[in-house]
Amino acid sequence: MLVIVESPTKAKTLARFLGSDFRIEATMGHIRDLPEKKLGIEITSKDGHFTFKPDYQIIPGRKTKVSELKKMAQNSDTLILATDPDREGEAIAAHFREIIVHDRKISGHKKEFKRIVFHEITESAIKNAIADPHDLDIHLVEAQTARRMLDRLVGYKLSPLLWNKLGKRWLSAGRVQSVAVRLIVDREREILAFVPYEYWLIEANLLAENGEFIARLDKVDQDKVEIKNKKEADDLLEYLQKAEYQIESIQTKEIKRNPWPPFTTSTLQQAASNRFGWTAKRTMRGAQSLYEEGFITYHRTDSTNLSTEAVLAVRGFIRNVFGSNYLPPQARIYKTKSKVAQEAHEAIRPTDIETVSASDLKITANKNVKHLPEQLGRDAHLLYSLIWKRFLACQMREALFDQTSVAVSAKTVSTRYTFRASGSRLKFDGFLKLYERKTWENEEADSNQNQLPKLSESEILTLLKLMPRQKFTEPPTRFNEASLIKALEEKGIGRPSTYAPIIATIQDRRYVEKEERKFIATDLGFAVNDFLVKYFPDIFDISFTAGMEDELDEIANGRLNLEKVLNNFYLPFKKKLDEAFLGAEKVKLNLGETDEKCEECGHPLVIRMSKFGKFLACSNFPECKFTKNILEKAGIACPQCNGDIIVKKTRRGKQFYGCANYPKCQFAAWKKEDIKSVIPGGG
Repeated sequence: MLVIVESPTKAKTLARFLGSDFRIEATMGHIRDLPEKKLGIEITSKDGHFTFKPDYQIIPGRKTKVSELKKMAQNSDTLILATDPDREGEAIAAHFREIIVHDRKISGHKKEFKRIVFHEITESAIKNAIADPHDLDIHLVEAQTARRMLDRLVGYKLSPLLWNKLGKRWLSAGRVQSVAVRLIVDREREILAFVPYEYWLIEANLLAENGEFIARLDKVDQDKVEIKNKKEADDLLEYLQKAEYQIESIQTKEIKRNPWPPFTTSTLQQAASNRFGWTAKRTMRGAQSLYEEGFITYHRTDSTNLSTEAVLAVRGFIRNVFGSNYLPPQARIYKTKSKVAQEAHEAIRPTDIETVSASDLKITANKNVKHLPEQLGRDAHLLYSLIWKRFLACQMREALFDQTSVAVSAKTVSTRYTFRASGSRLKFDGFLKLYERKTWENEEADSNQNQLPKLSESEILTLLKLMPRQKFTEPPTRFNEASLIKALEEKGIGRPSTYAPIIATIQDRRYVEKEERKFIATDLGFAVNDFLVKYFPDIFDISFTAGMEDELDEIANGRLNLEKVLNNFYLPFKKKLDEAFLGAEKVKLNLGETDEKCEECGHPLVIRMSKFGKFLACSNFPECKFTKNILEKAGIACPQCNGDIIVKKTRRGKQFYGCANYPKCQFAAWKKEDIKSVIPGGG
């Protein structure tokens, strides 16, 4: 029997569990797709109704592989389709089957096709799947086809419009990527429009019988305090310096902190971004490796479901390693937030909870555990540790804290001021036993980590010092990878498998740049976004894009027809497209002028942009074709040679800081803080 999978690694892992009766071969990913250099969709119209026929072709780089698979299929009566358990996997299986069925040399021989699905590559999962095969899910295939055609229609119809109106033939638009750019552009506009206002905080360093603590001014008489400027702060300080301080009330209560749910694709990408600074692409590459090697369940999922067997195994592990007091009376069940998550899918978890990375052996005290192979590499070990801890934690007892809130009265002759302080003490670590304190505090920081001494009500306090602090309201923060993925998921834009390519594409097109791990919209990003939103307000509306995702899910569930969804989209899209080609004005992208003169003809140099980034060019173009690179100074001297530190980019577009005197001086750093740390006195 011939078993078809996507990757050689997955094939190798399956071979460990299947006998000599099975030959396992990989397609090396997709084997058919729409052609690269044309639309690839035959669109016909009749009575105002369109039909869409995709022209799927064998991918040029896969032709040799497909020929090899055909020869193998000739010699096999049974063909088992074991591709991934999602729409893309279903489409790959369907394309392989169609190629075999329509091959003249093979079609005369009766072939039996069996589709098998498994969510973890373990011996029991594989054998259970083979024992229970089923037909291809045509609805999943249609949903994938609809997505592919929608994306192609938008990309191939809109990109020429952008080339025509913005004058750059390397631009592109995308049904989902353009909405991601819109989120970043809108956030940047919020930041640019933000007007900060001043306010002040006043804190008191107080001495009690058993030690010092800090409390913050909260009320003046019964009114919430609002200090708008230094004069108001100074006036209050004058009165507070003369006040008598006393404990007014103490309230202590036990609070519970529950563990986080097991990982989905998006929460794994967010956690790896926050913890390691990884891109979504790097996270998915590591997860793919762990899945195909058989160490984690399928990594493209928006479900938090867990199998009964997995939960029983992890509860037994918790009892054995940590003791029964760390085990809740009943298993924790997490409700999947996504309205389209497939119940058959599980959250991302280890396939065997007793397989542990080297860094986590100390947690288990080496109690009969298996070691994750070292040859998987550092990234795989870091990611596996993250997944292992999260899965283990989700079935452990909650952490308990004693939280104390203290009200301090500061009385003058005519006024009573109220200060407040709060603190918490870890009473039982529960699931936090898996995490170092600095790790879990960063994951979900407590609002106040003030350490309070033992206090008693009505206790008289001594004022040691008043500490006024000037503050300003802050604008919204720019998106990083984690927060952008979270926003896309919350708004229903894209799906787990699309986040990594979306983020990569909007950077490759120079619509956004990364600075200190934050996304900043470029001038080009603003221009493209504003053009698309002006002429296609509905199509690039966030709610419209989210609604389109819902319709694709309805196709996958068999409740909507592919043709209907495509017609509902294409009719208004084509009308707006025709109007924009005829009526839209050309956009002049003004990136700014400079004081520099052309070295060849003396005309001013202006800023231009290519697909490789900004550069300086002669304003006398095309008569003069002089260009030069832009040196963006970071305002810091090189700690090795005292030259200028400039902003540079790697071949993949990642920003870093390097010395302008390269190659004579090879100093480089990823962050400004890293440069300052090697400068005497911190720069």
